[in-house]
Amino acid sequence: MSKIFPDAKDYKTITTKISNDLRKRIEAQTGHELLPGQRDQFQHFEMTGDKGTVIGYIIAASQKGEFGAVEFVVGLDTTFMIQDLYVQRARERDQSFKNRDFLDLFKGKPLKSWNTFEALYTGKKTPGTTAVMQGLVKEFVAFKELVLKNSVKE
Repeated sequence: MSKIFPDAKDYKTITTKISNDLRKRIEAQTGHELLPGQRDQFQHFEMTGDKGTVIGYIIAASQKGEFGAVEFVVGLDTTFMIQDLYVQRARERDQSFKNRDFLDLFKGKPLKSWNTFEALYTGKKTPGTTAVMQGLVKEFVAFKELVLKNSVKE
């Protein structure tokens, strides 16, 4: 988390329950089912600065790849723009999805443009690139529905 927010002094873990109706709404928007372990709750972190003010948000995401989970971390600033993201762990044979060329496609993009993420990458799709793109979409729709709700900040 400090890779994305080096000025953070602390963080707060926030876990939100997902109702069946909300899960169905998230799945309808993303076009993908939530994975086991993601269907009941959504977790994110509020990163805080010197005076305890929120300086950003972290989502530790996991999405199914070809050879297991692809785990990555994404940070949003307080205007809900992607600050940065990095792959934390994956067992995929093709590791090209870890390249900065791919990951940097998403930096600076607003959360509200989640439905354009899969179109940003025009290279060869691999299980790893697909996992990251689907994971970003899923996490951002969940964040929008559960955290921002009807906020105009979105």
